[in-house]
Amino acid sequence: MIWIILQFVLAFGIMVFLHELGHFLMAKASKVEVEEFGIGLPPRMVKLFKLGETEFTLNWLPFGAFVKPKNEFGDDLSEGGFKAAKPWKQFLIYLAGPFMNLFTAFVIYAVIILNVGSPDQTKVLIDKVEPGSPAQIAGILPGDLITEIGGESVDAFSVVTEKVDQNLDQSLPVQIMRQGEFVEMEVTPLSNPPAGRGAMGIVITYPMRDYPFFEGISVAAQDTVLMIKQYLTGIGQLITGKVEMGLNSIVGPVGMFSFYEEAADLDHEASVEQAAREKENAEAGMSLEQDTLADRSSMTGLNRLAFFAVISIALGITNLFPIPALDGGRILFLLPELLFKKKISPKVEYYYNAIGMVCLLALMAFIMFKDIFMLTNG
Repeated sequence: MIWIILQFVLAFGIMVFLHELGHFLMAKASKVEVEEFGIGLPPRMVKLFKLGETEFTLNWLPFGAFVKPKNEFGDDLSEGGFKAAKPWKQFLIYLAGPFMNLFTAFVIYAVIILNVGSPDQTKVLIDKVEPGSPAQIAGILPGDLITEIGGESVDAFSVVTEKVDQNLDQSLPVQIMRQGEFVEMEVTPLSNPPAGRGAMGIVITYPMRDYPFFEGISVAAQDTVLMIKQYLTGIGQLITGKVEMGLNSIVGPVGMFSFYEEAADLDHEASVEQAAREKENAEAGMSLEQDTLADRSSMTGLNRLAFFAVISIALGITNLFPIPALDGGRILFLLPELLFKKKISPKVEYYYNAIGMVCLLALMAFIMFKDIFMLTNG
């Protein structure tokens, strides 16, 4: 448990650090001085070191991190200050943090795909065959690829499930591929199988597919875009009321750790399952031609990596919401100057962000205490 907690704290801290690093690097590229790079939120605990004009600090409130550009608020237009930079440069500085989170998610997906592969959703693999089931009686084995069922080519799970449902208690022709050869079989799916089993008594999954570098990068980009769309869709459903918003709809770091713990448990279970499958295959003298997701997930902690990819996307997108003290709120105040060359009063902007920060900290504290209460009370 201690090791899992340390993993989570370190990984979550790195994601927050990378967000602020995005702001920092874009500010430096825009020739805007950065007075402080803080880990955690004020009050300050200790000054770590100074690099150029930037002080790197450790702060008491463990809610995130921050970058403090010179003269970010007010009307001081002195050289090297944030307000002296052109509006489009200010916009890029604000945008760089969320972009870094989305880029981090893309890198994680690329690492997963290039090292572990990705499920090939055009093929259906037999992952498990229940003892005494119609599939076992017919001679189907784990590792077989279903290439045809009921005379129809199989390129998705739905083809298998539909054909089985249409042929309950009837002989159903199945073609499988085993070690490069096609084998024809007859299976009779049960309309009333034992509890916890399907009609054929099999568990199906997708085999893993390996990608060359550039194709893997392309697939990683597609997966990142897909997850962004799914996250935005989920937020839209909460806002429109299509999904009920309850206490479990929003979680903080403590709540996220509970999900991370579940991901770690899944990785452990995959490792145990993989060892058992390897033992069974060795005893039966079998060598599976196709790896499954479970076979490979234990190699790299796949579930934990995927978890942080999703969290990184959530951090990036959420920070773009037009909420005071978040990047999206600051971009909102920048838009009139960016689009119409009309500045909003620095005083209004300051109080807007100051009040917003207080409200945001209060909300984060509430979420954290809620998470702790729900965890301790089951």
